[in-house]
Amino acid sequence: MDHVYEQLVTTYKTGAYKTINAATFIFAIIGLLAFSINLIFAIVLLCFAIGSFFFKKKLFVEYEYQFIYGEIKIDKIIELKKRSTVVTFNIKEVGLLAWEGSDALKDYSNKPSAIVNAYPNTSKERIFVAMVTEGNNKMQLKFVPDEEFLNRCFKINPRAIKRV
Repeated sequence: MDHVYEQLVTTYKTGAYKTINAATFIFAIIGLLAFSINLIFAIVLLCFAIGSFFFKKKLFVEYEYQFIYGEIKIDKIIELKKRSTVVTFNIKEVGLLAWEGSDALKDYSNKPSAIVNAYPNTSKERIFVAMVTEGNNKMQLKFVPDEEFLNRCFKINPRAIKRV
């Protein structure tokens, strides 16, 4: 079990999420009540309710990082209900793993153009960038691993991990 580790990066319901959630119900109720008064107005309000329902899902997203025998799998959890895999790669495919803004990251040449953000907008943790340069997934992965996650990555690929 020493080679398996999971880290959950949580978030909280922000004011924007709560406002959009309330707006969803308000638009829906007023839209249903407006059917007897004006059909077009009711349809517009119901469209706003549906739009805000789908938009609020983007405001409450958590991430789970899994380290399994050198394989890293990052899952996105939407509103504590729906889970989807963002990316899977081997830590040996990483050319550099350093915190955002470090000299090692600035000096890194041949950066992949694809950037994947895998952390909640509400996160206050230090952001790390992994340069995945081999395999099918060539990207810059931004995420917020804890110290234990970094230690496990360091054991497999010590040349790529820069903590300072």
